Amino acid sequence: MCTIGVRRFGGDEYVLFKNKDFARDTFDDRLALDGEVFGVQGLSTWDGTDQARDVFSGISLGANEHGLFCTDANVRGAVGDANYDELTEISLRAGGGVDAGIAAIRHAVTSRPYLWANIIMIDSTAVAVVEVRGNDVVVESLSGPTARSNHHLAFAEPGQSWGSPTTERRLTAGQRRVEAAGTVDDVLALQQAHDDGSSGICSHDGHQTVYSYALHRRGEETTLYVTRGHPCVSTETVEMVVPLGERWSKVAASEFRSAYPSVEAMLEV
Repeated sequence: MCTIGVRRFGGDEYVLFKNKDFARDTFDDRLALDGEVFGVQGLSTWDGTDQARDVFSGISLGANEHGLFCTDANVRGAVGDANYDELTEISLRAGGGVDAGIAAIRHAVTSRPYLWANIIMIDSTAVAVVEVRGNDVVVESLSGPTARSNHHLAFAEPGQSWGSPTTERRLTAGQRRVEAAGTVDDVLALQQAHDDGSSGICSHDGHQTVYSYALHRRGEETTLYVTRGHPCVSTETVEMVVPLGERWSKVAASEFRSAYPSVEAMLEV
């Protein structure tokens, strides 16, 4: 389960955030990083409790050298469907901004069905949410701050139940808080929030928040803020400039991986 969202502060400054919630209380991220794309790798076994059986695929949150940020949140699984994290990676590797990312997702779902998900993306001029359901997508272009959690809005049906009992409360809290956010610090505070007790945006109830991320773009620079564990109690949020485009080199990539809070981050995959 995850809470995700975006906020534009004005001009070429914007932020995308994600709290990653798992059925286990600890997790170690793996990274994808080259000169074109940075990403936190996704899992096709997203709700498994045995880390030894983890199967990594796609990207669950990331950025490309053109300033596109993209992330996703689970809605529902189906046996045999492809991992929606692959769609997030496809959108980032399309080589452009929001429009290119949407077109790439639309093309991908014509060839195979994907697990149900919300995918949110932002660049210097546009914001969009893509709801994925098998071979179908609904795209909503947005102009203001936006949050999503673990249920569909465009595909919603009366009386439909969702996999997460807290998804609607987290969406309400996330939307209210992201609309009020005026700085990156406000977004980091949002990620620590417990508007509904232990089932808040920072989750301690059932699914645990194992990482929180905020990607910040200002001008041509992308900065990652990442916290391992529950952000409401963690004392360390790591702030790092992401080496993309002209900033990328093998040395810069190695230094980035070394600073990242995960023992798995140094794996070359």
